[in-house]
Formats: sequence, C-alpha cells, structure tokens
Amino acid sequence: MSGNVRRPVRHSFEVMGTVASIAVAPADGERLGSEAIATALMSAEALLHELDLRFSHYRDDSGISRWQRGEAIDDVTRREIEHVLAACDSLARESGGVFASRNPRTGDLDTAGFVKGHAIARAADLLRGHGLENALVGVGGDVQGMGTAEPKRPWRVAIEDPRSSSAVAALVDVTDRAVATSGRAQRGDHLWSLTWDGSRLADSETIGSFTVIGPDIERADAYATVGYAMGPDGPPWVAGHEGYRSVVVHGDGSILTDADLITPH
Repeated sequence: MSGNVRRPVRHSFEVMGTVASIAVAPADGERLGSEAIATALMSAEALLHELDLRFSHYRDDSGISRWQRGEAIDDVTRREIEHVLAACDSLARESGGVFASRNPRTGDLDTAGFVKGHAIARAADLLRGHGLENALVGVGGDVQGMGTAEPKRPWRVAIEDPRSSSAVAALVDVTDRAVATSGRAQRGDHLWSLTWDGSRLADSETIGSFTVIGPDIERADAYATVGYAMGPDGPPWVAGHEGYRSVVVHGDGSILTDADLITPH
C-alpha cells in the first residue's frame, strides 16, 4: 500500500462579499477527469457571480435593484426573484414573522437571509448537472455536502468558535447534508426580526452563534437566522422541522445541541 493520500480538488474565489470554496472528492476527479472537473468548477464560479449580481442590494445595476425600480428585466431574472420572494414569504409565515425579507426599521427589501443558501443550492445543482456526485460547496462558511469525501467517509465541516475566527468549536460529519451558521460574527447588524422585543434581543446576544444542520441549504441557512433571532426558543423551533438539528455556541464557549458532534482536541 502506498503512502500517497488522495486529496480533494479545491477551488476558492471571492464572491458575495466573502469567500466561496468548492471541494471535489477524489473519486469524482478520477471518474470524470481533470478537464471535466475544471469546467464544472468554472461554471459554478460563474453562476455564483451571476447570482451575486442578480441579488445584490448594494448595486444599482443588479437585477433585484432594477426590479424594485420597476425597470424591465429578463424573464429568467424575474422568475428567480419571484421564487426567492415567495420562499421568504413562506418562511415569514412559518416562523411567525421572525424571518422577514424587509427591514422592519426602514422597510427596505433585504433578501440576504435566504439568497446565500439559495445560491449554494443552485451551485450544487449545477455541479450535479456536470456529473459530480461527491462535493462540498460553501459560501461564507455555509455549506452543502454532496455524497461523501471518500467511500464510507463523510465530509467533515468545522463550526467556528465565535470567540475566535481561527478556533473551532466543534466538527460535524455530513453526507448529503447542509450546515449553516448565523450570528453577529458572521452577519453583524444584518440580523433583525419583525418580532424582536427587548427581552428577545437580550437573549440573542448571549448566543455566539447558531448553526443548523439539515438536508437543504436554503432552509438550513434561513432556519439558522430564525433560530439565532429566537434565542432560547430557537433549538426547539428548529427541532420541530423533520431532519433539522441545531448547535448553539454561547458567548462563554459552552455548546447546546441535539446533533451528533465531534469535539476537537
């Protein structure tokens, strides 16, 4: 047996104001070949940049900015915006208004709580269309796992310690699962809720981060936002959705979870 260790093909790039990273399992690289893998990775990168332009609320020329001004946009952009807004409305109803696509203070449309997960899901679907079965797609720390890293070995995802960006609070193994985290370290003052009152805000500020593990990255990302905003009510709310589990890292580093974790040494 040789001492060579097979390593995933990795591709990283900046998008959506953060870093995206895609890892392709060695089995897929061997099965499809380096040229096909490179084409798939470049296509996924191009798609994420396209979605960034389509949904950026900071660019006047983005699709959603033009849509808000009532300007003409292409049918593909219009249908995707309608899909995202319908999903946000559904999540608002499901969470009793905790999730919202408009800032309650300003009334401004803000789909960031859903779009990153949506973009990751789109990229994963594109990779599947290129024949990939085993990959890990991440943007800004949120990831969708496809298949396994090696036969019988799942992908291993780190949950960051909110007290230090270079420290790991816990590890989670995922096979065809998503992992998404919300917290002020990840999103700063972006987090808000239509139903926040003073007590809920105080409760949320005792939580360093709120991670959700589940089958779908769109929902995992949104549920992490909702769970963080709900404070101590977040874990039971997430657990009420079949297949979803949560990991709460408190400000003192203690962890509350109903998921299977690996504690780093």
